[in-house]
Amino acid sequence: MTRRLWLAVLTALLAASCGGKAAAPAETPLAVTTTAPELAQSVPTTSVLTGTEAPPVAVTTTLPESTPEVVAVAASLRYTPDRDGFSFENFGGGEAPAELTVNMARRFYGDEQVCSSVVDNQCTPYPVILQLIQQANRSMRGGLCEGLTVLSLRLANDPATLASFQNVEAVASLVKADPALLSEIAYWYVTQFATEVQEQASAFLELSPLALARILYEDFAAAEAGEPSVGYTVGIYSEHGGHAVTPYKVTTDGDRWRVYIYDSNWPTSERWIDVDDTGWTYALAATNPTEASEAWGGGVGTMELTPMTSRSGPFTCGFCPTEDEEAGTMLTVAASGDKQMSIQVETEDGDRLGYYDGEFVNEIEGSTYRYLISGPTTAD
Repeated sequence: MTRRLWLAVLTALLAASCGGKAAAPAETPLAVTTTAPELAQSVPTTSVLTGTEAPPVAVTTTLPESTPEVVAVAASLRYTPDRDGFSFENFGGGEAPAELTVNMARRFYGDEQVCSSVVDNQCTPYPVILQLIQQANRSMRGGLCEGLTVLSLRLANDPATLASFQNVEAVASLVKADPALLSEIAYWYVTQFATEVQEQASAFLELSPLALARILYEDFAAAEAGEPSVGYTVGIYSEHGGHAVTPYKVTTDGDRWRVYIYDSNWPTSERWIDVDDTGWTYALAATNPTEASEAWGGGVGTMELTPMTSRSGPFTCGFCPTEDEEAGTMLTVAASGDKQMSIQVETEDGDRLGYYDGEFVNEIEGSTYRYLISGPTTAD
């Protein structure tokens, strides 16, 4: 049986600011349209309600054919950073209560994969689980943007769970000094370690930023129409590191696209990523709130979507001991600077995994690979 490789790369500059939900989990990314949404050649708009679940939607009124101007169209979730984003900035974790524990690992993978034995509900974890806990907590020190990004979107769509923390009606009303909330942020941060999450994110990473913007537009338009939607988080990567943000609105004039986001480095503020056929640009990016913001950008392989449907546990543990097959190997690597883009793994048979000649290659059967969205303090 082929031995599996589970490779998680902890890059030192991956955002310290880091690290959605409706239809059944998709096995493959959504179909991507090759054309932009049809744009009305008009100017006036009217705000209307499309249903009890949908927010106001801009509806265009077609003018005579002599009107040549093309106006932008938009699609959005019922989400705004000032209400549905956390009001406190991204912060470092890895210590109680914002840490991965054995009981959290049981929730994450299930007892069969985590515990060598369970007596009176007390789990004796496999050694590899203790290794995972140590590495995950170490990676949290640089920031929890992945957890903040995911949890804000989940709570915005789940009023009952939101109220269970501090009996509030808006995510922005939650206060940071709540052990249960901090523990939950850590849990959703760790979901980026899951094989199911990595496989989905890796598939979207192969698409162009323009294709990803179109996927978001179509998903948000479905939500506005009261149809099943998926919900996504966005991961962006550059030579500065990596960062996770929550997209909630897309506008386009047909050529240029703007993806509005919640960025946990700048809580309650409106931020956006601009996308066109050359790639994406985030003019106000930073790896954590203490660093000066500057422009990030990139093309294929530097922006990913992760569907919220992929984050539903319990997850598959590719490196846990099993009775039926050989356990895989978990390899984590800490690096700094541009070294993160040059990590390479090769098997005895010559199969490769990593960046070769500027392109990502994965020839190792059964392997998964992802830069963990973490922070600079993870460096060795």
